[in-house]
Order: sequence, then structure tokens, then C-alpha cells
Amino acid sequence: MQTLLLELTRRYGEPHRHYHTIEHIADMLHRGRALALSEEQMMAIWFHDAVYEPRSDTNEEDSAKLAGERLGTLGWSAARIEVVQRIVLDTKSHRPSFPDAEPVIDLDMSPLAAEPAVYERNRKNVRLEYAHVPEADYRRGLRAFAESLLAWPRIFWTDWGTALEAPARRNLADTIARLDTQT
Repeated sequence: MQTLLLELTRRYGEPHRHYHTIEHIADMLHRGRALALSEEQMMAIWFHDAVYEPRSDTNEEDSAKLAGERLGTLGWSAARIEVVQRIVLDTKSHRPSFPDAEPVIDLDMSPLAAEPAVYERNRKNVRLEYAHVPEADYRRGLRAFAESLLAWPRIFWTDWGTALEAPARRNLADTIARLDTQT
């Protein structure tokens, strides 16, 4: 297990990462202490962004595959690996396909509810990861992302996440308002 965690820590330290780093994982694990996470959920947190290439649209699929390979070598059962992989795949849409994914998705989305200065720092770090995208295209994508989340009846799925709903919606609305003033 130690070798696996070292590999994952190395991955989260790749130079092209600015938001999807080991700090993101540590924050999720720290917050997750309030949720009594299973081993499968904790491993899903570790693996959900293990493969992260901003130009790819298969990061979650690649991360789920990596989870299957690595956990298989540790002797995890196929059923447990499948739970981890399903959670990792659900982080792509931010919508849980089964209850075990709900707390992990809430933890992954919880930075949307951060205080404004932290939210803004996170937003800038994500932008650094997408430096290859022209500014106008990036702003269109950011607007589409924020608008799509605001259209959902709920962003968070657990009782724990309920308290995050209003601040996340406020930050997303502020993002759209800022984009409106920049165009």
C-alpha cells in the first residue's frame, strides 16, 4: 500500500497540475473524516484524479482503469474494485449513480463552496491547468459549467453537503457575473 500511495502522491505532484494536486486529495480526505468513509470511498478519492491531463476527455476512465490495475495487485476483490471504479467514473459527471458515490462527489465539489478568496484561488489554479485553451474559449466553457451546475436542483447529495449548497451557488453566480463584466 505504501508503494501505491507514493505513486499516487507523485502523480498528484506532476508539474502541469495546479488545482488537481495532493492538496486537493488531502482536503477531501480531511473533510471526509466527518462522513465515516469506507475503504472503497477513500481509495476512490485517491484515484479520482490520478490520471489528469487537461487535454484529455478520458481522465476518469483512465483513472478508474489504473485503480483496477493497482488495487488488483494488492489483492482487492473484483467487487470492491468495481465500487472504487464506479465512484471514480461518477466524478466525471458529478452525479452519483449509486449511494456510495454521493459523499465522494460532495467532497470533490466542496471547494465550490469555499470562501470567495479561496474559491478565486482555486479558479485561477484550474485556469493554469488549462493554459493551452484560448481565453475566450475558456470563459465560454467556465460559463457553461457554472450555468449547468446552477440549473441542477441540487449540487450536493449528502446531508453533510446540504450546508454547502448556498455558498456554492453564490460562488457560481459570482463567476458568471464576473464573466459578464469581462466580455
